[in-house]
Amino acid sequence: MTTEMKSSKPASMTKLPDHPPAASLGSKASSGHPYLYVVGPNGTAIIDPSNWQVVVVAAKMPGTGNVFDNHYLDQKGRVWSVGSATLDGSRPARVYVTDPKTLNNVTTVDLGHNVVHTPGLTPDGKFAVVPVSSENKLHVYDTNTFQEVATINVGGHPWDMMVSADGKYCCEPDMDSDQITIVDPKTWKVIGTVPTGEGSGPFMLTIWPDNKTASVECTGYHGAEYNHLGPPAVSTGKGFSIKYVDLMTRSLIKSIPLDFFAVWDEFTPDGKYNYIFGEDVPKVVVVDTGTLEVVATIELESNVTLAGYITPDPNGKYLYASVATGLQVIDISSLQVVETIRIGGVVGTPFLLK
Repeated sequence: MTTEMKSSKPASMTKLPDHPPAASLGSKASSGHPYLYVVGPNGTAIIDPSNWQVVVVAAKMPGTGNVFDNHYLDQKGRVWSVGSATLDGSRPARVYVTDPKTLNNVTTVDLGHNVVHTPGLTPDGKFAVVPVSSENKLHVYDTNTFQEVATINVGGHPWDMMVSADGKYCCEPDMDSDQITIVDPKTWKVIGTVPTGEGSGPFMLTIWPDNKTASVECTGYHGAEYNHLGPPAVSTGKGFSIKYVDLMTRSLIKSIPLDFFAVWDEFTPDGKYNYIFGEDVPKVVVVDTGTLEVVATIELESNVTLAGYITPDPNGKYLYASVATGLQVIDISSLQVVETIRIGGVVGTPFLLK
């Protein structure tokens, strides 16, 4: 089914200022009360989720120019994000550790002339895992000291990374090897692989709240251009899909074909639905995790661009979708968009922070 959008109301502020946000940006929101932060390469917005009013919209992140492509925080509440090296070597690959409230860069780790992708964090926030696709390796860092504590050899062209909430599995997809690699986060040793099908091109991965299953976005492509930010270069003819993997038996459960390039998926805390969205399509596909059947398609107002992401509210009531024209709020119980918040063209990763 498809849902109908409700009317939106304008935000109190939409014009981006000429200067980047200062370290006191978070002071615009009252202490102790949770606020929504939408952080992207073109700006930052703070929203009061109790009334959907915009507190402030500020200009792009100073200095780094990187994109927050996840909403997982380390043990000190910081975001780990990455930027690949430039082709001409003028800038190395880097890991950025950033305070999402103030946007202050805490530290930067150089990774040479490489392509790096979405970091993952252990549930206690003590370790960050960075896929380096041009090396076919994972680099593991202590988030307190920023020191590298392990390097893991994996399959061809790793892109994404996630550690299960129980800390048992560390999983990442190897696009050119058509598999996911499973690592033990206690030893940082590879303990298994799961084939995702010849030519599937697994690209992104999310571990379910049950800690036993993973959903894997597959591109149907192999190989990639240097510093590539979209689908890789060579089609395998298999098409886009999302695949479901049993981490305990290390087997493929089901594959669902998609008519778009899926770049992320999320769950609410109860794990009832899997929400899948993609680049340059104005919709969210909803899969029932009990039946693994598509049960809804939620139409969005505009495309989810490469910088935009979807984040579940920790209380399980809403899903926040950052799209080209604003932040859309999806009610989990009705699977409908119930609010669209205008934030001056800011597109990025939503965080609920106190």
